[in-house]
Amino acid sequence: MRRFLAFAAATLTAAAGMAVAAVPAQAAPVNRLSVLSALPAVDAVVIANGVRLRASAGGSTVIGYLYYGDYGQVLNPNSTSGWCNFRLGGRSASGLAAGTTGWVSCSYLAREDGLGADGLNVDTLRG
Repeated sequence: MRRFLAFAAATLTAAAGMAVAAVPAQAAPVNRLSVLSALPAVDAVVIANGVRLRASAGGSTVIGYLYYGDYGQVLNPNSTSGWCNFRLGGRSASGLAAGTTGWVSCSYLAREDGLGADGLNVDTLRG
């Protein structure tokens, strides 16, 4: 009987310790900017030839050119400005290095699901 009581006391003590450990301390406030910047990038493909990859959204400085089939990620998938921040996933047809980042008009990109980066259907990618 003593063994049972000792076992029961040890079990209750351990359970009480876990219950205390399971209660979180006061959570730190969430920084909304860090949450927005942590949104996942969206895979995309270029659906036109000679698309200018620019240094800034709507800017005049051209980093290089993208061609049909060049692929990468849209880093600002919820953009409403018409400009997508685009990072190349591989070497472009024009020779830009993988990882090159710039801005491109969203109308020249399509997501993996066949929709344009602006949400419109892209018939050229539908089979």
